Amino acid sequence: MLRQEPQPPANVIPAAEDTLSPYLDTMQGLASSDPARQADVFYEVEREYTRAPTTTNTLRYAAALVTPDHPAAKPAEGKKLLETLLATPERMTPAERTLALVLIHETNARLKLEAENRRLLATLDDRGRSQANSDKRVQAQIEENARLRRALAETQQKLEAIKEIEKDLSERSTSPPGNRDLANSETQSPSTSR
Repeated sequence: MLRQEPQPPANVIPAAEDTLSPYLDTMQGLASSDPARQADVFYEVEREYTRAPTTTNTLRYAAALVTPDHPAAKPAEGKKLLETLLATPERMTPAERTLALVLIHETNARLKLEAENRRLLATLDDRGRSQANSDKRVQAQIEENARLRRALAETQQKLEAIKEIEKDLSERSTSPPGNRDLANSETQSPSTSR
């Protein structure tokens, strides 16, 4: 004979559903793509929490703060409220405790991802700055090389001019003495005719 597991009473599931309904409705309203609806839901939840910070209102407000993708989300603040609630678990129903634990777990994971994203962005920024500095150094080296090439070209031109002068001087000094006197007399004859 097969033994069947005892089934929980049928009213347990609806009771848990009724207990979680305000929280899930809040989270669903904040997950809406309509910014006006998100603002209305958050305003109502925040107002109720401010008026009477009961366990239910605090859990609902904490759930609103940790729900992602709406302008008023503050996961770190919501996490602190959830931790405060879980410090006195006897004040919550088992379903509320479970919801609070799940929300903390999800929020911790999201905060770790956000921290990792910030670290990666900082790394990218550092690498971008490093690349920009490298690009500046390369550009400066290119400009320095161009300047050195111009200076080298000018120096080579001066060297060529010096070689030409030396060549002319060398040719003059090696020409026969009679030709030198002739060249000197040609340069002096116009002055003597005056």
